[in-house]
Amino acid sequence: MRRLLLGAVGLMLVAAAPQPANAKLKVFACLSAWGELAKEIGGSAVEVFTAVNPLENPDQVTVTPELLASLKSADLLVCSGGGYEHNWLQPALDRVQNPKLAEGQPGQFFASDFVRVLDDDHHKHKGTAKAHAHMHPGGNPHFQGDPYRIRALGGQLGKRMIQLDKPDAATYSANTKKFVHDIGAVAKELEKKAAALQGVNIVTQHEHSVYLLHWLKIRNAGVLEPAVGVPPGPGDLARIVDLVPRENVKFVLYAAYEDPRPSKYVTERTGIPLVKVPFTVGGTDGAGPTYVEFYRDTVGRLLDGLAGRERS
Repeated sequence: MRRLLLGAVGLMLVAAAPQPANAKLKVFACLSAWGELAKEIGGSAVEVFTAVNPLENPDQVTVTPELLASLKSADLLVCSGGGYEHNWLQPALDRVQNPKLAEGQPGQFFASDFVRVLDDDHHKHKGTAKAHAHMHPGGNPHFQGDPYRIRALGGQLGKRMIQLDKPDAATYSANTKKFVHDIGAVAKELEKKAAALQGVNIVTQHEHSVYLLHWLKIRNAGVLEPAVGVPPGPGDLARIVDLVPRENVKFVLYAAYEDPRPSKYVTERTGIPLVKVPFTVGGTDGAGPTYVEFYRDTVGRLLDGLAGRERS
């Protein structure tokens, strides 16, 4: 009898013992844009590793031991797709051999599979060099500039997280619902605020803001780089300096991760403002930690440029 009682007590204690918390869904994000999206949708249920921070050039990724270790243990891969990360990502995936992230598996999530992809602005200008078009082989990959595309991607990412981690489905569902609502609301708010920017001509240093400009109906009259990823030379800068008065260009735009010297050369010789945009969440002090703050900071900077004020 005593043994039976001890056994029963033991079973009760085991039953009463706290169960270990669900392991977090491990997310590997190729770019900060996708890392921040994963954090907003996943919240406390996810652990996110981001290969590129907001102030690093997304075209240049260093494959480190830490990156490989995170890729090896990841449950979900979130990247731009369209071939943009292929040069470094595919060799890294081949090295780590993580079956969860294999092609066709739910652990592989490419943004380009869910939204319409736009071409680079270079395709719109005469004399465009396409020798380096391989940097954006599937079209421009910087979708984060458009809140409507990001809203759609947030919804799709929420569904994928639920598929992979059903115990935390309620968290993903609630976060996704809030994200979709908040992004839709801020997009409409900022469209009204930025109405004066429609049809305005600007110049950009690189193909970093195609979706942003398309969303706000701003015209990119010229790109300093002669081709995607090719630094502008003296002739390229002279071409833009001549273009500014002819096209009534209001300001020059560069991204937070870029060296602004080429853009500054143009603004110093033309007298128009130089405007830095965050490019992604966290790129400037006011552009984070959420996508809502990113869009508000970005539009505020563009309106400052239109008003003749520099933003750096």
